Amino acid sequence: MRRLWIFSVLVGCGGGGGGGGSDGADADSDVDSDSDSDSDSDSDTGTGAPPCGDGEIGAAEACDGGSAECADLAASWSDGEATCRDDCRGWDVSQCSLADGGGLYESVKPAVRDDARWAGARCNDGTPFTTAVRLSPERSTTWVVYLQGGVLCDDYAFSCATRDPMLTTELPAPDATFAPLPLGGIFSRNAGVNPDFSSANQVFAQYCSSDLWTGATTERRDTDGDPEGWYFSGRANVRAMIEILVDRYGLDDRDADARVLFGGGSAGAMGSHYNSAAVRALLPVAAADGRVLLFVDAGWLTEWDDPEHRLGVATTNDRDIWGRAREFWGGTFDPDCEAAAADPVDCFFGPAWYPHVSAAMPTFLQQCEVDSSFMGVHGIAPADTDTVEAWRAEVSGTLAGADWLFSGSTPYHTLGTSDGGIAMGPGAGTLREVLGRFWAGAEPERVEF
Repeated sequence: MRRLWIFSVLVGCGGGGGGGGSDGADADSDVDSDSDSDSDSDSDTGTGAPPCGDGEIGAAEACDGGSAECADLAASWSDGEATCRDDCRGWDVSQCSLADGGGLYESVKPAVRDDARWAGARCNDGTPFTTAVRLSPERSTTWVVYLQGGVLCDDYAFSCATRDPMLTTELPAPDATFAPLPLGGIFSRNAGVNPDFSSANQVFAQYCSSDLWTGATTERRDTDGDPEGWYFSGRANVRAMIEILVDRYGLDDRDADARVLFGGGSAGAMGSHYNSAAVRALLPVAAADGRVLLFVDAGWLTEWDDPEHRLGVATTNDRDIWGRAREFWGGTFDPDCEAAAADPVDCFFGPAWYPHVSAAMPTFLQQCEVDSSFMGVHGIAPADTDTVEAWRAEVSGTLAGADWLFSGSTPYHTLGTSDGGIAMGPGAGTLREVLGRFWAGAEPERVEF
């Protein structure tokens, strides 16, 4: 029997809460060319890599012919034989038998599975990034992929030296072992609680890069967190997660029935929209068909500027903070927005990135008008009535152009990973129901309560 290792630390450090992080300036010369490229999702698309079918495994290929024992690909498979897909991007696991994981999640560390391919998928301290995967017992073609939150550090607004160690290093669960992950909401297996996603393949990604999933560099960078520096590899982590799902777990975007709800909460929500272009590039057929949808669960920030309520311990306005953070991480935001913006820092803020992201993929925003975490990290207390109302007015005003919106007017933060959270809302307008209509392709809907 496989040894069980607890995953609960993953949730406790921001899976359903954790405050508003952000980003800063242009990436240096050590930007990872694989971290944000939209052109390398296939090996035979003019990149100069060996073509699929030549018998040689190219840089963007998982295999090139042949077969593999299913159990060698992942602990989630017990037996059977997989064959290389005809696009060489992964293994056809249709003949693999599901292992009995007891309803638990498999710990997946891409860098452990293939160091040559995914060595860059790592935490701040260089240990392997982990994602938790629970495959559908019904062999569903629906995937829920959610990025964990947990604030950030930038050695300006938030010191890296005081960062929770559980958010900077690998999880204790060894690769290919099973563990519980105490999540509800869109991760619930109860169809009465979660009718649209209870039978889906469920993937929850560890946040251990402290960079809102935007860091795009390959070298250690100076930080108070460690005299040797830290890696800020958020983008490489997202890429490795999607690639290993395609490679070994059966995510095939060419399947007309395959659909993906990609999103995240808090810092993970920001990471989801900043990485949405990379995910579209890795799942090009499904993305082009509108089968990759985005769920931003508390990831909307505005250009707040109040000298009495700065972010963390910073002394300057939010635009300056995010510019510093982007530079500190060697990060990038949405590439389409940055290509059009006069200043890439514009693309940190919701009103700038939203038109580009929502034009490219269906986008659902869950954003409280008076987000308890985002206001909290700005030092705004509920008793600061005038400041709370100014915050509310700014947020609600900038959300006016959102098509799909769920927005409450009493303080809360993320909702997607708790049963109570997805049940919030008025009448037939609970988050569960509105998100379900979004998933079903209904006409855009705004629920403000």
